[in-house]
Amino acid sequence: MLLAAPAAAADWNWADDPASRRPEYASSVAACERVRDLQPPASDRADPAQAAGLADCDAEALYYGIGMAADPVRARQCALRNVDSVGADNAFLFAGNDLLLTIYANGVGAERDLELATALACRMRGAIAEVHGRVSHLQAMKDSADPGTGFHFCDDITSGLAMGYCAGHAARLDAQDRRQRLARLTRPWREADRAAFEPLQATATAFATTSADNEVDMSGSGRVAFHVQHEQRTLDAFVALLATLESDSLPIASADERAAADARLNRVYRQLMAPPAPGEEASGGDPDRIGFGTVTRPDIRVAQRAWLAYRDAWVAFAAQRYWKLEDSVATWLTRRRADDLATHLSGRD
Repeated sequence: MLLAAPAAAADWNWADDPASRRPEYASSVAACERVRDLQPPASDRADPAQAAGLADCDAEALYYGIGMAADPVRARQCALRNVDSVGADNAFLFAGNDLLLTIYANGVGAERDLELATALACRMRGAIAEVHGRVSHLQAMKDSADPGTGFHFCDDITSGLAMGYCAGHAARLDAQDRRQRLARLTRPWREADRAAFEPLQATATAFATTSADNEVDMSGSGRVAFHVQHEQRTLDAFVALLATLESDSLPIASADERAAADARLNRVYRQLMAPPAPGEEASGGDPDRIGFGTVTRPDIRVAQRAWLAYRDAWVAFAAQRYWKLEDSVATWLTRRRADDLATHLSGRD
């Protein structure tokens, strides 16, 4: 993926980058030239009294309401403080110019100013198509009779690096949604059930992290995003299973069905662990590597141990809260795990 040239100074602008000289980027370059000198108004910055309350502020959390009530005005003040104190190039994503251009583009937290939003976008380095696309997007909003308030920095990403940043942002939002769902699901529980749930939740988190660390192919440019998304899907599945149990809608499974699910999982696992035949090693002859990615048999083994602890924790919790559903819970989890492991078998072909 081509990236715009690194900035030599803090005043980098897309209009000045050698990569912008292609004819197809002429419209975004012209826009960046036109708005080059625009800056957020001084009145949008926090006054001394407001600034005192912004120490260690989290602009992303303030704007999107993560772990706190959304406060777009304070988010804008926090982001401006970050840019003023560490510079636009050093502010974390969703904490500096990227958040500011979102605020000014949507008119949420500040008066809408799509030209100013464009100017901020012109100062943010990234993949060539991404910078051009974001500037063009903002200019299209400017020309629209109803630009709406749905602009997001991640709308125009094209690079694996940006995918990773945006996946991390989505993960913060997803984590909040899960916390809220869990709070609703567990609110009517007895104290004993809540106490018993804590080790299960910790084991679920450990499995999600271990699986992402060991079962995601990390060879592509989108590897960080894929890692984050895998972890989030695993945690979402955990909460979804809890919701299914609370609604009394988990399919009932017998001890025989549980045994059959175990047998299938064991077959799939043995297939994965079996070394390839001589001459059929994947990825440059590495006998441990599965297919052409980075996942290895030892990786799967580590993740499988974490999953076994996760399954056992679920069964122990089910024995307390969902009496007589231990076989059903174990069967459900085991079938899903076998399906997940089976996806790695194609890598051996």
